[in-house]
Amino acid sequence: MMIHPSAYVSPNAQVADSACIGPWCLVEDFVEIGENVVLESRVHVLSHVKIGAGTKVFDGASLGNIPQDLKFGGEETTLEIGERCTIREYATLHRGTAATGKTVVGDDVLMMAYVHVAHDCRIGNGVVISNAVQLAGHVQIGEYANLGGTAGVTQNCRIGAFSFIGAALKVDKDVPPYVKALGNPLRFAGVNLHALRRFPERFPESKIVEIERMYREFYHSKRPAEEMAKEMAKSEDLVIQNFFAENRPLIR
Repeated sequence: MMIHPSAYVSPNAQVADSACIGPWCLVEDFVEIGENVVLESRVHVLSHVKIGAGTKVFDGASLGNIPQDLKFGGEETTLEIGERCTIREYATLHRGTAATGKTVVGDDVLMMAYVHVAHDCRIGNGVVISNAVQLAGHVQIGEYANLGGTAGVTQNCRIGAFSFIGAALKVDKDVPPYVKALGNPLRFAGVNLHALRRFPERFPESKIVEIERMYREFYHSKRPAEEMAKEMAKSEDLVIQNFFAENRPLIR
């Protein structure tokens, strides 16, 4: 274990032997820090935070502060960060509230500088959150979604897996999986082909073609939703089933 002399690590924290705690870091009670975690400098890890193996946290980040929620009554809640994440300078990630008990960040997540993750958020594996994105409470982000810089996401919004949010946008409604969201007010602008083609084993070209067809049916067709539901219910393809299940409540 490498702990800089200027850092403070509570004796009630669990820190793996291979972790590195840099200058002026502060690690409070009941923190769990996994193997090969690096806290660069001036990182503040408050109580009831768990950081998975291989995660690197850059200068000035604050992890696990209490929620900015007037309903929060001091209950014991947590922040859980997965493995191999990168959390850049001055990001702020808050604990959950009694509503769910925790804020969760998956594995292989990249959060760039000045990102804010509010209470009770759920962030899936492989998500990229660009500089100064602000997530309000109870936001859910599916795996491998990508959020452009300075975007603001209002509370309780769901952002689907493999989707893309353009920079500097106000996200005040749910965004379906596989979809690009652009403009102000927010609109859906086609399938996020770049993300799908990064995973050819999951999305061979035949499935991408089918996803594009479903997108057009859902968002550009005048067919009744119930008619589309009956058609898609016949499919045995899990991708199609998931697309329908996640998009059906979002049809306007």
